[in-house]
Amino acid sequence: MAQIPWSRIREAFEGEWVELTTYSWKPENIHPHAARIRHHSPNRRELLKMIARSGRVEGSVVLFVGHSLPGVLAEQRFQGHAGGLA
Repeated sequence: MAQIPWSRIREAFEGEWVELTTYSWKPENIHPHAARIRHHSPNRRELLKMIARSGRVEGSVVLFVGHSLPGVLAEQRFQGHAGGLA
């Protein structure tokens, strides 16, 4: 699956939490240029359950897509352990 441009992500997932597994995101930008969406849900807790059921992906990012600046919940960097998204 290819990366989706941020403008399409914002359109399709407005008001939802998304897990990005692959993304192009320069440090100076407030949102990614493009990304691959693995899971999404309007409910953060449900999204975290989806991630837990399907297994976490190293380097994935969970964020809220809304009218304000994107809110990053956590960037997952795992070395074979559960991490801090429980």
